[in-house]
Amino acid sequence: MTDSTSRHQADIAATLRAGRELGPEYDEALAASLVERIDEAIDTSVRRHLDHRRREERPAKVGVPSNTARMVLSLVCLGVSIPITGIAAGVVGGAASLAAVWLGLIVFYIISVVGLRR
Repeated sequence: MTDSTSRHQADIAATLRAGRELGPEYDEALAASLVERIDEAIDTSVRRHLDHRRREERPAKVGVPSNTARMVLSLVCLGVSIPITGIAAGVVGGAASLAAVWLGLIVFYIISVVGLRR
């Protein structure tokens, strides 16, 4: 038996003895007192159980931190931008194609970073 169980049994036994000694006119008051103590014990036990469950259910941070993801994304974007710039300059040529390529890369990076913040 646990300590609290034996203490509760002792409380119940003491209440029953007091009821016998005091007589039937105190039965309701003793019963109310006993019910109040049992309710407190149940509330304490439930609260302890819920606290334990909350501590267990806290999700561990899984995945890559957003700063690391942004850094990787910026390096990938930079690594991709060099060959795409060369391809656009060699195949299409002109300042308009280079501007379009870089504008697309910038928009892609901004959308990706905003998406990581959600």
